[in-house]
Formats: sequence, C-alpha cells, structure tokens
Amino acid sequence: MMMRIVMLLVVCSALAACAGSNAARMGQRSDVFQVVNEGAAVGADEVLVTVSASIKTHKGSSILFEPAKHGSDDYLLDVDISGQSISLPVQITEETTGTDPQTDPESGTGLRYSYKATVRLKPGRYTVSACLPTENVTARQEALILSGSANITVKPLYRGSAGRKPASLRWLPSFKDGVSGLDIVVN
Repeated sequence: MMMRIVMLLVVCSALAACAGSNAARMGQRSDVFQVVNEGAAVGADEVLVTVSASIKTHKGSSILFEPAKHGSDDYLLDVDISGQSISLPVQITEETTGTDPQTDPESGTGLRYSYKATVRLKPGRYTVSACLPTENVTARQEALILSGSANITVKPLYRGSAGRKPASLRWLPSFKDGVSGLDIVVN
C-alpha cells in the first residue's frame, strides 16, 4: 500500500513538472501583436490574424487524479507568436455527433471547446507555438504572414487507446482518449 502511494506521488510530480516546462516555453514579450476586436481597422503595414482552435473532450473523468481538466473552464489553450503569449478566450458547448466512429474521431457526446482571438501584427516571419498545458502537448511552426489577413488554426490530434472500446474500434483515435498532439495550420 505504501509503495502505491509513493508511486502515485512520483507520477503526479512528474506530470506537474512536464506541464510546467511546456508553460515555461511560452514568451514574455508584449511588442509582437495587439489583441483586437474582429473587423478592427488595420494600418498599411499591419495584418489582422485570426487565431482559432476547436477541440472536443469528454465531459469529465471518474479518475480521481486525472491531469487534464476535461469538462472544466481550466482546459486552456495558450498560443505564442514569436515570444508574446495569449490564452485564447473559449466558449464551451455540449455536442453530440452521430457520425461513424471508425472515420470520425469526434463521434459521440462530449464538450466542444471553441477558442478564438484576433490579433494585429506586422507582416513577416514568425514562430507560432501552441500549448495545451492540461494535456501536456505543445506544437511549434514557422509562419510567413503576408499583407491582408491570415488565419492560424490549431487542430487537435486525438489519442487512440485499446481500453474501453470494442475490438473493431481499438487503437482508432477518439476525443474520449484525450489529445496526443497539436497541428498548426497557417493560411
């Protein structure tokens, strides 16, 4: 019994250290972009960039010490553009999708987290990072932002797990198993 408690403490401290190291990678600058309302005016040497993501999770967990805060307001997404960070504002809605679970990893009932912010910055080359600290996943991408407007979309990559699933669905990715990575798309 004592060994299990010690192992639980070791695992919890390791998870906390990993989440902290991802969060520490996010920048502290404040001169790269300005957060603005959608449709804000832009100068001749500025670009409006919409940063967004849509992630589906299960409602909560029966696991006592689950590190990811599925189903809560603490399921945050941080985006860093060349050293300046923002926690994206989020809207949470309950969603049921009746698509085929063999082809759609978001099939089923869960919570949809829709993140979105608009920033104004100068055209140029940037390093874009996204971090989902509660899942301990980070992605980084170089981006060339040209004049006009642009979109930065963060897409989740869902885990696949053998547990809880019928044999025909084992190892297929599903939002119910959590997020294993992020993909950043700039256009």
